[in-house]
Amino acid sequence: MKVHKRSLAYGIFLLLCLSFNLPLYSKTDSTVGRTPSTGSGQAPSTSSSANTNAGEVVVRQGSADAPLGSPTRAIQDLETKMDNYKTGTHLSAEERAKNAQLKREALNGTFDLRELCRLALDKHWASLSAAEQDHFVNLMTQLLEKKGILSKEQSQTQGKKFFIKYTGDIYLDATKTKARSRTQITVPKEDVEISIDYKLLKKGNEWKIFDVVVDDASLVDNYKYQFNSIITKHGYPELVSRMKKKLVDMDSKS
Repeated sequence: MKVHKRSLAYGIFLLLCLSFNLPLYSKTDSTVGRTPSTGSGQAPSTSSSANTNAGEVVVRQGSADAPLGSPTRAIQDLETKMDNYKTGTHLSAEERAKNAQLKREALNGTFDLRELCRLALDKHWASLSAAEQDHFVNLMTQLLEKKGILSKEQSQTQGKKFFIKYTGDIYLDATKTKARSRTQITVPKEDVEISIDYKLLKKGNEWKIFDVVVDDASLVDNYKYQFNSIITKHGYPELVSRMKKKLVDMDSKS
């Protein structure tokens, strides 16, 4: 199994969880799947199963690239795009602009932010008007564009080598339109290993990320807990107000 010296998402979970002055909520995700051990110390070879039951491992990555059109390939392609992301404290205006463009393309191209927002707001989503839903998605998009979501941006990972092992895809429904792409991140210098799984929806011929699960804790579930707490106690307008304030604070520090 090839290990890539790149990292999209070490720390993505904590960094995407916006700071709303609420405790972080961790909920074990029920669709977690682990790659079975081969018993030989070797990575499993690429294989497909004729059975397509929901939750069954149907792809195991054993070559440089996953098959075209697979969920894992969507993650790998995103990693490739992020190779051009620059880090450092003395970036030129051109480099900063390119970074912003890369992040924007990643969020709007590979992520399904509308689905993420719908799931995060849960029962409150349906009570919003179409205009309010669009406004909320726009606010979330702006926040995620400004928030450090790439592992390259984090001080604890600057200058350190990362490895990503792609450990396979699990289809979560019989129609193969919802899947979980599993990865294992290793930071040798910090002696850190962390599992980062991506939940994706197939739209047309493309796979879109709508949730990130880090060590069994779901990004969407954390958002859902925080958003529901604010809306229940203070109302939806207060949530929007806090998000706007967060944007202003981030702009003032940029």
